Amino acid sequence: IAALLAMIQDDIKRVLAYSTVSQLAYMIAGLSLGEEGYTPGLFHLFTHAFFKALLFLCAGSVIHAVHSNNMSEMGGLRRYMPVTFLTFAIGAAALSGIPPLAGFWSKDEIITVAFRTEHYAVWAVALLTAVLTAFYMTRAVFLTFFGQYRGEAHPHESPRVMTVPLMVLAGLSVVVGFLGAPQLGAVFAEWVHFGEVHHEPFSYGFAAVSILGAGAGIVFGYGLYRRWREREPLRALGPAYFFVERKYFLDDIYMRGIVRPIQYTISAAVDWSNRYILDGIVHSFAWFARLLGRTTDRVDRGVVDGAVNRVAIGTGWTGGLLRYIQSGNVQRYAVFLFAGVAILAVIFTRV
Repeated sequence: IAALLAMIQDDIKRVLAYSTVSQLAYMIAGLSLGEEGYTPGLFHLFTHAFFKALLFLCAGSVIHAVHSNNMSEMGGLRRYMPVTFLTFAIGAAALSGIPPLAGFWSKDEIITVAFRTEHYAVWAVALLTAVLTAFYMTRAVFLTFFGQYRGEAHPHESPRVMTVPLMVLAGLSVVVGFLGAPQLGAVFAEWVHFGEVHHEPFSYGFAAVSILGAGAGIVFGYGLYRRWREREPLRALGPAYFFVERKYFLDDIYMRGIVRPIQYTISAAVDWSNRYILDGIVHSFAWFARLLGRTTDRVDRGVVDGAVNRVAIGTGWTGGLLRYIQSGNVQRYAVFLFAGVAILAVIFTRV
């Protein structure tokens, strides 16, 4: 499925991204074949790391030079970017399974194990994927590096800080496959074996089938893309192309079946409940708190503060009276004493 999507992409990085998904399926296919497929699956993970890293960095080098991701705005770059072209071609060949590059050894081992363990459906899909991989990588090479330059920028080779890693990864993409070659003892199996060490003996017959499949993909890609066409040749497939172009309608199903129902229905209901229920409850508590605050303020000002203020006023008034008595004037004390005695005498006399 991902390999078909890689066949129609214009963005060079999307080609490689969908290719990565396809190769991950290759690895899982190897692991699904049981104990015999464990090592081939891990070996393809190992080799794929080198040439796919190379391809992504090459894509970055191209984008750096032409300021565009679209292959329709590239073309003819092999003349301007010889190092990037050569390393990208090595990575594409390794990914396509061209011997003796790394991808050939790991993909061939998965295809061989699938057939020998009688998983014929896995074998057929793996072989078809190898053909499609060779096709879309040939397409990417021709659209990017052959023909006339169709962009507006001024392409140039990337600086050494970018090209040196490309050369290192290209060299590794050539040699790391020999770590799993049965003719050389398949030492990779010694590193990752689970239980008893197992690796498939090399079969020239299966290797020939894999090479023919990759070759068919390359020839088909060359026939369609050896010269630039403004209209994508695969559009001639009509409804099938439209089906793949729309990504099997998975985005439509996702948007209309999941996103929009949630966004327009569930989310609307949640928004309404949040606005009118949750916010209503919160606002009610806030209104009650404000009411309680105003009531408490009035009680505090009118009752508590009033009582305290009145006590203070009474205390001040009585204090004002007492200060005339406690003045420190002896003559005044004598007058008050004489007046008091006189008043008491009058009272007691009448009594």
